[in-house]
Amino acid sequence: MKRTCYIAINGIRANPGDADGWTDRFVTWINTRLPDGVVAEKFEYYTSALLRLMRQRQRADEISKKVGYYRRAGYRLVLVGHSNGCDLIARVLEACGAEIDAAHLISPAADEEDFAEAIREGLIRRIHIYGSRHDGALRFAAATRPLIGWLGLGYGSLGLRGREFAELFPEVVQDHSDDSCGHSTWLQRGPRFEALMQDISRNDLADHRIPYTTTFIGEEWRPGERDANDE
Repeated sequence: MKRTCYIAINGIRANPGDADGWTDRFVTWINTRLPDGVVAEKFEYYTSALLRLMRQRQRADEISKKVGYYRRAGYRLVLVGHSNGCDLIARVLEACGAEIDAAHLISPAADEEDFAEAIREGLIRRIHIYGSRHDGALRFAAATRPLIGWLGLGYGSLGLRGREFAELFPEVVQDHSDDSCGHSTWLQRGPRFEALMQDISRNDLADHRIPYTTTFIGEEWRPGERDANDE
């Protein structure tokens, strides 16, 4: 099994100082429950809904640097985001110009077209969506986007349409939506979080069977050639 690094990315109004936040629990779960050679990192920040775009590009650039460190060390990269963290993943794909092995999008407050473009350009091998048609935060986002989007405000609502997006790109996107969930139900402490982590682990194990089609050239990875480290 190829060495793997997971990077967890929170959404808005998360407190980086909370030692029991979902990103902390995520890192502990990966580092204690999965085999040697599988590690987890986190990228934490605080922002409000109205101010999230002010440093969004800078945050994406910081995550991209972390991705680069692990890529150069020969790791698979798996990005896991919640809400606005999924929008950051889309921006990382654009900024890196390098293939990410997989993204797990939890209640993604992101735009379909950003990920569609990454798929078309070969920058992502697998996308897993954990959404809900009954996600109240994303339903509000979808309703208000036409009113405030022209101001550069609002956010995407991909989590409402995981099934439809998976139908557009069946070779890359897998939908695991559960309409009984709200925006943060997946991350609730206890059995719900344990079930999510089991799903992510199981889904990523299956992703190891996807043929590896990129190679490292200087400081970039380009599609089309097999990585010798995947043997």
